[in-house]
Amino acid sequence: MKQLIFYAPLGKGVPAEKIGGAEAGCLKTKQIYENAGIQVIPLSKPAISRGKIRFIIEMFILPIKLSFLLLKYPKAVLHIVGFYTKIAKYEWLLMQIGKHMGHKIIYELRNGSMIRTYQEGTKSYKKTLKDLLLKPEIVLCQGLEYVDFIYKKWKVKRSYYPNYIMDSFLSENYSANLSPVRLIYFGRVTKSKNIDIIIKTLSLIRQAGINAVLEIIGGYNEQYKLLLDNIIREEDISNYVTFYGRKPFSYIAKRLQCSHYFVFPSQEKQEGHSNSLTEAMGCGVVPIVSDAGFNESICGISDLVIKTINANNFANKIIDIEKKNLWKSYSEQVFQRVKENYTQKIVSKKLIEYVEPLFES
Repeated sequence: MKQLIFYAPLGKGVPAEKIGGAEAGCLKTKQIYENAGIQVIPLSKPAISRGKIRFIIEMFILPIKLSFLLLKYPKAVLHIVGFYTKIAKYEWLLMQIGKHMGHKIIYELRNGSMIRTYQEGTKSYKKTLKDLLLKPEIVLCQGLEYVDFIYKKWKVKRSYYPNYIMDSFLSENYSANLSPVRLIYFGRVTKSKNIDIIIKTLSLIRQAGINAVLEIIGGYNEQYKLLLDNIIREEDISNYVTFYGRKPFSYIAKRLQCSHYFVFPSQEKQEGHSNSLTEAMGCGVVPIVSDAGFNESICGISDLVIKTINANNFANKIIDIEKKNLWKSYSEQVFQRVKENYTQKIVSKKLIEYVEPLFES
């Protein structure tokens, strides 16, 4: 049987409110491999959320675990899910262990800050990252921006591997003639995602005379929730904002089918390919997004990308779309973009095509 050692964050021991797109994306990758008949040997990336001391101990032990697995599975491919910022040297060490023991390497670039990180890095850091980008047999890039950067810099072609949605998740949007206008956010409810701006956006839209409501779905901590509750009271929109907490995917899908706008003003430094963005677009929900991570290239419509993050800019964009009756056109465009680029069938086929030659030689 084809075997693959998969070093990745898989959500093991991570608090619910801290599980995000990285874990979801890696679990999908694991599933693609298993569906293709590849035996996956998981090696979970230690999580700092379990405590710093435990994290340090696990990080120290992990290369030993990896060496044992490489010995146990001498023909296995090693897939390293990389986050390359502060941890680049560590990922380089794992790659070197794999190379030294005669294994082929896949290095997967996640998050959206690699280019900036490289450009701002020290000479030593740049050399480490260059090795990670050029020495593995395969480098998987979550954004097209990375593929272009690596080719322009070193004339080496690398593989585009975006996040995707399940084929069955693609669904018609039923909200075209529904009132009120429904704004939605789902994902981690954290400060870096600027949930306060989404709430203020709703307030401004209502002040413009548009009947609108907001639904927020996702895990949160109570301290941040109290801050958001205070903003809601100050804006006097308590009757128009609903928090649902964490919900299963099936529930989120039903809410998306009757939502109009996915508001996503994220300034998360490590934002990559947002699963939530792809899922919203796959249900015909019009995204109004920041330019964090790969939002712009995923969205494919620059007019829906807000470069300067404040509630006025987000609200004005939605108000303008409503006044010009452009929602249906945008909804159809973003749905089609996901259907043609970001479904399980399309992306999983490409991944296996990239990886299959590693098992043949």
